Amino acid sequence: MSKYPTCKTCGAKMTKFDGWAWYTCPECGDKVRIIDGNETWYDEIFRSGKKQHESDFELADFCRGGDLTED
Repeated sequence: MSKYPTCKTCGAKMTKFDGWAWYTCPECGDKVRIIDGNETWYDEIFRSGKKQHESDFELADFCRGGDLTED
């Protein structure tokens, strides 16, 4: 890719690329994922307190559609 994204935190060009979708800022370490032109920032995906699960059953519902049983 010839055009690198600009870091939203410090304004530097995000020139570190993992070969798939993640760009990392060499100045501050902020990360952005770009898939099919859609940008998603690391803090949007992995911010703390975003989703809490009170039981294994709620976690199974969230991750796999409720496949967990008591067996």
